[in-house]
Parts: sequence; C-alpha cells; structure tokens
Amino acid sequence: MSVSTTTTPNPQVIAVANNKGGVGKTASAAAIAGELARQGHAVLALDLDPQAGNLTAVLHQRGYRGHTLLSVLLGEATLEEIIVETKQANLDLLPASIQLLSQESRLQRIPGYHGLLRRLLPQLSGYAYLVIDCPPSLGDLTSLALTAADVYVIPCQAEQLAFDGLHDMVRAAGVVRDNLNEKLTMAGIFFTAYHPNQRGALNHGTVEATRRIYGDDALLPHIRKDMAVPMSQATQQSVCTYDPTSRAAQDYQLLTQAILKAL
Repeated sequence: MSVSTTTTPNPQVIAVANNKGGVGKTASAAAIAGELARQGHAVLALDLDPQAGNLTAVLHQRGYRGHTLLSVLLGEATLEEIIVETKQANLDLLPASIQLLSQESRLQRIPGYHGLLRRLLPQLSGYAYLVIDCPPSLGDLTSLALTAADVYVIPCQAEQLAFDGLHDMVRAAGVVRDNLNEKLTMAGIFFTAYHPNQRGALNHGTVEATRRIYGDDALLPHIRKDMAVPMSQATQQSVCTYDPTSRAAQDYQLLTQAILKAL
C-alpha cells in the first residue's frame, strides 16, 4: 500500500495507551488495527514503543533496527522509505526499533515537537485509520500520540496496580486535551484477560470500581483470556486474522465497533 499524496481527509487516529506495561496494550493495538483492516479499511499501525518495538515484532519483524517515525520527523528518512506492508491486506506498519530510545532525546529540541505527528497526518491521507501503540509511560512519545489522536482507549488488567495507573493515564490525557488537543476524547476503558464468571474475585471488584468512578459509558467491551492471542503473535498476525472465530477475536470485533461509535 502506498502513501497517498491526494487531498483526501486525514486518517482518524486511535491511540492505545496505558502507562503500565503488561496490560495487553500491544496485542490490543494489533487486534484493533487488524479488525479495521479486515472490514476493508486502509489502516496504518504505528509503533511508538522504543523499549521493545513489540507491535513491530507482532506484525512485521523481530529485532527490527531500521528507521522509525522520529527518523521522518528529524528529516532522516521519508514515510515511503519506512512504512512496510504486513501479512494482512489493508494493513501497513510504521515500525519502531531500539534506536527510537536515542532519538527521543532529540525530539525535545524541535520547536512545537508535541504537534509534529499531527502535522504529518496530511501525508498519511491514503489511510482511513491510524492506530498508535503508545509506550508504557506518560512521556513525550505518548504526548506526541495523544496530540494527534481523535480518541484514545485504555487497556487495563483487573488488578490493583493497573487500576492505580489508570487514574494517571486519564489525568495525563486531560492535560494534553486542555493544552494541546481540544478534540481528544477518551473512547473508553477495557479489561484484557478478563474472567467474567469469577464474580467474587478481585478482577470483578476492580471492574466495578472503574464503573463507579468513570461511569457505565466509559467501559468498553472486555477481552476474555484466550490462547489465540499469543498464538497469533507467534505467527506475526493480529488475532482477528489468525482465528476470527476465537473468543478474543470476537471480543475485539465488539470493541472495535464501540470505538468507531466514539469517533
């Protein structure tokens, strides 16, 4: 898929963000992007995690060492040079590598760096959707993504530490909305590896606490635990293409529908 240079509308941008790792963020970004592509939309998945480049490993190549988004922002590469195709039709990837760590410190030296990705969107107008896998932190790269995003979603695990980090993520997004991107909206929160039948367990209590604090409308469809997710990652596919009939794929289909309603 080639990047369009026409004047079609900018892609709608979905940021998948949480300042805690290990909550299914990357698997969710891959699944949401994969489901949108499965529906026939042109989608670009964007890996902004310099610590591991997990989305790049899931959809393209482990140990990638090439150029990244910041290479483009710093004038060291073009989008055409770094965007790669994935195994799935309609789905391209803008990869990340460990080099993103060293490049991140250079980002702050660019005037108005928070808005750099947003200003790049016209060059990505060949895509209907841009799905960003943010780093597990509240730093500059997450701010860069949220400043460009239309909506953000927060994957979370039903445990106390993840629940505590949820508040920090919402507050940080509120700062971006108030100062950099007034259109930014939280599409919602969803729980991964969820066990809906364990009514007396901690995970159910955490979900109910989230409901009390943020309201029913903030809760998106949850994702049940399913071995199809790690299996799909091992074959470098989203779970929605690896096994569309799996529990996780069906859950991500419902989740994606709910996100589209928020756009």
